[in-house]
Amino acid sequence: MLSRTLRLATRALALVAVLSPVLLAQGERKVLTQETYDLWRGILQPTLSPDGRWAVYTLSPTMGDGHLVVRATSGSTEHRVQRGSTGRPLQSVNGQPFTAQAAQITGDSRHVVFLQYPTQGALDSARARRARPADQPKPSLGILALADGRVTSIEKVRGFQMGRDGGRFVVYQVEADTAAAAGAGARGARVGAAADSAPARPAARRKDSGSQLVIRELATGNETRIENVSNYSVHQSEQWLVYSRAGADSLGIDGVYLRDLVTGTETVLKTATGNYRALAIDEAGTQVAFITDADSWGEETARFAVYHAALTGPRNRPGPQAATRIVAASEMPDSLQVAERSRVEFVKTGAVLSFGLARVLPDSIPADSLADKAIVDLWHWRDSRPQPMQRNQAGQDRNRQFTAVYHVAARQMRVLGSRAMPTIALSDDGRTAVATTSVPYELDAISGEGGNDIHVINTLTGTSRQIATKVRSNGQLSPGAKYITWWENGAYRVHDVAANRTRELTAGVTGVSFADETHDTPGEPGPWGLGGWTAKDAEVLVYDRYDIWEIDPTGTRAARNLTDGVGRRDSVVFRAIDLDPDTDFIDPAQPLLLRTFDTRTKDAGISRDRIAGNAAPERLLMAPKTWPLLQRARNAEQYLVARADFREYPNLWTGSSFDALTQISDAMPEQRDYRWGQVRLHRWFNSDGVPLQGLLYTPEGFDPSQQYAMLVYFYETSSQGLHQYHRPAGRNIINPSVYTSLGYVVFMPDIHYTPGYPGPSAEKSIVPGVQSLIAQGFVHPGRVGISGQSWGGYQTSYIITQTNLFAAAVPNATVVNMTSAYGGIRWESGVERAIVNYERGQSRIGGSLWEFPERYLENSPLFYLDRVTTPVLFMANDADGAVPWYQGIEYFVAMRRLGKEAYMLNYNGDAHNPRKYANQKDIDRRMQEFFAHHLLGEPAPDWMVRGIPFLERGRDQLNR
Repeated sequence: MLSRTLRLATRALALVAVLSPVLLAQGERKVLTQETYDLWRGILQPTLSPDGRWAVYTLSPTMGDGHLVVRATSGSTEHRVQRGSTGRPLQSVNGQPFTAQAAQITGDSRHVVFLQYPTQGALDSARARRARPADQPKPSLGILALADGRVTSIEKVRGFQMGRDGGRFVVYQVEADTAAAAGAGARGARVGAAADSAPARPAARRKDSGSQLVIRELATGNETRIENVSNYSVHQSEQWLVYSRAGADSLGIDGVYLRDLVTGTETVLKTATGNYRALAIDEAGTQVAFITDADSWGEETARFAVYHAALTGPRNRPGPQAATRIVAASEMPDSLQVAERSRVEFVKTGAVLSFGLARVLPDSIPADSLADKAIVDLWHWRDSRPQPMQRNQAGQDRNRQFTAVYHVAARQMRVLGSRAMPTIALSDDGRTAVATTSVPYELDAISGEGGNDIHVINTLTGTSRQIATKVRSNGQLSPGAKYITWWENGAYRVHDVAANRTRELTAGVTGVSFADETHDTPGEPGPWGLGGWTAKDAEVLVYDRYDIWEIDPTGTRAARNLTDGVGRRDSVVFRAIDLDPDTDFIDPAQPLLLRTFDTRTKDAGISRDRIAGNAAPERLLMAPKTWPLLQRARNAEQYLVARADFREYPNLWTGSSFDALTQISDAMPEQRDYRWGQVRLHRWFNSDGVPLQGLLYTPEGFDPSQQYAMLVYFYETSSQGLHQYHRPAGRNIINPSVYTSLGYVVFMPDIHYTPGYPGPSAEKSIVPGVQSLIAQGFVHPGRVGISGQSWGGYQTSYIITQTNLFAAAVPNATVVNMTSAYGGIRWESGVERAIVNYERGQSRIGGSLWEFPERYLENSPLFYLDRVTTPVLFMANDADGAVPWYQGIEYFVAMRRLGKEAYMLNYNGDAHNPRKYANQKDIDRRMQEFFAHHLLGEPAPDWMVRGIPFLERGRDQLNR
């Protein structure tokens, strides 16, 4: 039997031979296959060192072992270190995606610290022998010295932290099962003096586990080890390490400790038997907070309390002070408690500490107590959330936290959040909060009439006032907390917090809409957005479709078009770029960088403007490219960008200015060995005379005098992605890089929608576009296929009921019956489909089933399937949380009843878009085989000829 690789290669060569003799003349270049997907490398987590002299990233294949790459931004010095298995697509439908932790560069730009993972071979071996968790291969810590590229590796490390502004230390934690062995041979000092034992804990009480923590001095390699550490946090200045310890009660070590990393001085903040969590240090490094249940450890029910410690004391008692309890469990209302997994953090100024409160839940019901009882869900017509949503959100409800604050100077706690006020945003000084709540309108949301109330709260006094009622947006607090903005009835509102006054922010601007002019669903259009605030909340930047406006929130000064109307005049979109994550404000004295996008040519780049000045935007960079990455070094004028187009891999470029960029990566030099197509804009008119555009991808060596098979793939609009790079990959979509390599022409058309008629809108847009290409002579009229996923799948299903233009169709995860889908549930979220999908959402019907029954029928492909002549393959997965797989069943049963060629794939337990990698590749393979048979005349694969009987299920996968 031929190996899978040989079979695929043979099929690919046969495919090329069928498609065009032009391609054979260039036979030295290879066709992209599924094996190629696994090997294709990506640049992950790119970043610059603070001094701008180094770029660091992980180079990772889709599946397999990756490398850490450290590249000088000037010169050619480069260091590469193996990182182990960084490419790990999901191998099960219920797994969690793996993402390698980003490497970190020390604040002094002298070292790179990163985790090295087990190799793919080691993981596969452990899986094959079904190794226990303790015997699984473990990550290591890697430390690379930038001066010479020397790498130090430390085995079996769980994780690490460093101070952002430091460079002297790295603090890491070893795996718990190796802590004792590692400690026996440790260099340097050992910390771990026992305190007095606390009362024994109840037998049912669980204590957090601990393992060894290591403080390593990067320059010398000297290490200090601390046993039984359960949590730790390193301050960004690198002066402080705060950690908690947990051990057997006989050790008496439970507590929170503070270490001055500079002097090595240790301070005990609190010790007593219990759990210690949520360690927080304020930005200035002057105070620590944490929560613990130690105060009630001996009681039947332990509750957490909040503790606080000052790190600078009075003159007669300098240095860190012992922690004191600032919020006791007994101070909580009977229905609330400090959350066991509370978020604890200081506001930016350190004046206020925020933490989470949780409801005291009733005891859970033992499962066996209901063994002989009825198990029932009651769907009540007045429930604000339907039962499926309550089920999906049960974990969130059980762990929901409500915001509380503690004012450090005033020594005062205030509960801000509640079930009725779930979302709270705090100002930098913690004195002002904005609360947004949709709770009063949860029942209204059923009919699409939901909204939010917005409240402003003085967190010191607890005074609250409502400033907006039933609006469609959230309230946004300005950086200086002077103003709150929101979108209401087609305009921005701004509320002056001190003056308690609300006005229309954009009232002085005429002839320009700040609402989305391209909005084409029945719901209310939203805004284009805000671009940020200048210092002291003096001005706010507001976007229209193209330009940026500088607006005085008080209305005293007239609004000014910052980009001088250039955007609207030239159909160019300007948007502000924030390259400084450490500041919330835009400095009007500094140049303002703008992302720039030409909506006509799809060219993109960067411009420069100034708030203080009247000059038009200065173009720094503009090209038929995309720029998916833009960074600036924290302490240097050095930029890191990624540049790409359909043919150009998104490699990294760097420079001190945008007109002098140098390429510093070549992640996939192998790409030049593969057939790669071209892309261009195609323009046509829909059936109603509306001008449209789309993307036309043609294979390498394209000869317009030849005729090609063509695949049509779409969703809503695609033309904005003219210069987007498509990494070779396969799943339930058409990847233009792959299919043009296989020799197809690929057409991705835009769609113009008429409200109430989504199906006819798609047909009126796509069919004329396809016909205009056939008319040019290079598309074979009998070899045109069509495909879409989800909403694209629905439109595909509808279109083939209206025309026999297509020789094959793959409408994956499709709705075919809007009348039955209308009354259903989106199971992944639990929301009713009626409003989200049909009345006001993507389906664009514009009203209920009772208002427009004929629209629901006319737009449903199911009722026209007797007209279909196109063979159909589609995927309908039984765990699809967006489109019920019953829609696929309705589709298949009808097609089978009508005697029409149809194949339905159900990837058991998988989702709307398959998660399991094997399932992704399987649907990709079957789509390729289906199209190759119907469009290219290749022999039908066995699964199309005889199916897969249930008793033989899985046998077709054994040799793959």
